[in-house]
Amino acid sequence: MPSLRTTLLCLMAAAATQAEHLRVVWSSGDFSTISGPAGGNTNGHYSGFAIINDKGEAIYDQAYPDDHSPCYNTGDGREFTIEGDCWNSPRKFHCKSDFGGHPESCEVKDGDGNSLGSGEGQEDTTFIGISIGTDASCVVEFESDGDGCPVDDGNGPLHVTSG
Repeated sequence: MPSLRTTLLCLMAAAATQAEHLRVVWSSGDFSTISGPAGGNTNGHYSGFAIINDKGEAIYDQAYPDDHSPCYNTGDGREFTIEGDCWNSPRKFHCKSDFGGHPESCEVKDGDGNSLGSGEGQEDTTFIGISIGTDASCVVEFESDGDGCPVDDGNGPLHVTSG
């Protein structure tokens, strides 16, 4: 039978390595306006990918991870791997988008391909007079296997290793 001291040490060790709750967000949006007689139609697009802690701080924030869109509409979508100081083994991030690049489904997997969480895309279209805007996102919440990830200061704790 383990001693009280051994039991307490085990409990303290378990508490010290409590997982951090993280939220992954794939985002995309577009806008387009029709100009009056003077011309000058305006349109644009944005894309984003971020991993955020419960304090709302980004531990990874790149619009184009590894210089690629975070979400593809071709094939089975895009899957890329991120490694770093926040977890002990690589994490895989997968996103499938519609033709316009708006996320339809997303998933986070561990290094062995086991799902840690998945989400369905949400899309909102707004008509404003002679313009239209579309915002879309897909969110997955999961637990890291570390007790805290440093905030991304431009030289972040995480980096894309494949995909």
